[in-house]
Amino acid sequence: MDLFRRSEKVPSLFSFDRVLVPLLGDEGVDGPALAIAAMLLASREGAEASLLHVIEVPFDRNLDAEDEAAVARADEILRRADAYLAGHKVRARSSTVQARAAGPAIVDELNELGAQLIVMGLRYKKRFGGQWDAGRTVPYVMRNSTAPVWCLRAETEELAQTP
Repeated sequence: MDLFRRSEKVPSLFSFDRVLVPLLGDEGVDGPALAIAAMLLASREGAEASLLHVIEVPFDRNLDAEDEAAVARADEILRRADAYLAGHKVRARSSTVQARAAGPAIVDELNELGAQLIVMGLRYKKRFGGQWDAGRTVPYVMRNSTAPVWCLRAETEELAQTP
């Protein structure tokens, strides 16, 4: 998708310099969010994407207890996302946070960084009764974010085959 702008006629509606991109580690969910962030920030001087992966720590473990497998997975997720953005000439900073829940950690990171937009993916999942469910993270972020939230629901074969 290409957006063309005529700067002499209409100012761009998308003038974000710092975008927060929370990552799950699922290419079908993270890929579209990274593509939008790259499109918004490419060739903008001083623009930066802040990549975030949240490791959710269950209540039966100490919050500061390190899980080597989860940290290694987070590093790999952030490395792939950073490489994607570098290929689109977008500066990125990466961080990993351990928290009890991803939603509050994302909002805290947004406020700490001073990001102007959140671009995040959303899995397509069903809950009891077959109804689609947005989970708990995305609704929390949408309710509590001080910045706009651009949420992209992942594609699914299941919907494509539904009459």
